[in-house]
Amino acid sequence: MKKISFLAIIPVFIFVSCKKEAAVNIIKEDPYSFAESGSIDIGDVGAAEISTYDPQTKRLFVVNNSTVSKIDVIDFSNPSNLVVIHSIALAPYGGLVNSLDVNDGKLAAAIEAINKQDAGKVVIFKTNDYSEVKVIPVGSLPDMITYSPDGKYILTANEGEPNADYSNDPLETVSIISVGDNYAVVNLDFSSFTSSQATLQAGGLRVFGIGNNFAKDLEPESIAISPDSKTAWVTLQENNAIATINIETKTVAKIFPLGFKNYNLDTYKMDVSDRDNIISFNNKWNVKGMFQPDGIVIYPGDGVPLLFTANEGDAREYSALTEAKRLNNHLLRRWVEIHRAKPSLRP
Repeated sequence: MKKISFLAIIPVFIFVSCKKEAAVNIIKEDPYSFAESGSIDIGDVGAAEISTYDPQTKRLFVVNNSTVSKIDVIDFSNPSNLVVIHSIALAPYGGLVNSLDVNDGKLAAAIEAINKQDAGKVVIFKTNDYSEVKVIPVGSLPDMITYSPDGKYILTANEGEPNADYSNDPLETVSIISVGDNYAVVNLDFSSFTSSQATLQAGGLRVFGIGNNFAKDLEPESIAISPDSKTAWVTLQENNAIATINIETKTVAKIFPLGFKNYNLDTYKMDVSDRDNIISFNNKWNVKGMFQPDGIVIYPGDGVPLLFTANEGDAREYSALTEAKRLNNHLLRRWVEIHRAKPSLRP
């Protein structure tokens, strides 16, 4: 996934401290009452995309790749007076830091290799003195990291993006790290589902990388873990699907495609142009689109878990593969005419 950079202002109303409890204890709050109590600027491009809060030390740990790869530590004991009190240098461990999570006084950081296609690392630090606890090798390009609610496991989604010319396309994996077993790691891939590729694609799974290699095309993005710490759901953003993982057996249990949404329905009206200076949502476009989820969280519900996804969508852009194409007005009108005349060609 291409990251969106922004000015690093961290508002204090980020509810990072409730992360582990939010799945089971829902606090009703009035958004109209929300107000900024304080903010801090820690950099520009590459700063403040990911943060996590440690309640033991009352410190906020923030990714900062704006100048060098590091984790800034912010004193969060007084939200109206935020102060950077330390920075953890990550150059000894590889390339950029992509994700953070905290549990029981331990900070886990997902760090990609200098060559992104090489194996990345998870590094564990103590939150009180920032000392290193453990360095764990994981898969290529660990993009998200999370502790299980019970703290017994750390999971990473290793996106495994190819290089620009697609000459090196690593295997995408999900790592399961057993905290109590001296951080032993198991890397899961999706190769066992290769024989089901046709069936999955018929349901809306997308496999379209150069070489059409099933196991190397599924790119894990984000992870949600059940309150009992037994099941994980992993978004496969570029592939328009979600995978289910059995954490106890350390296996990929299922891949389920998300299908398509029909933009010819009132529910999914859309404005197809960003160049006509007109806001015009309508349902005259006889096309279908994918969900392609990025972030994911779980709500237990009444015995039936509910998954909430942020359906960002994504397009692969490499020198060897540029997926996004712009249709000019003539081609778009002609495309619509053809698909109206020949329903069998509709996606």
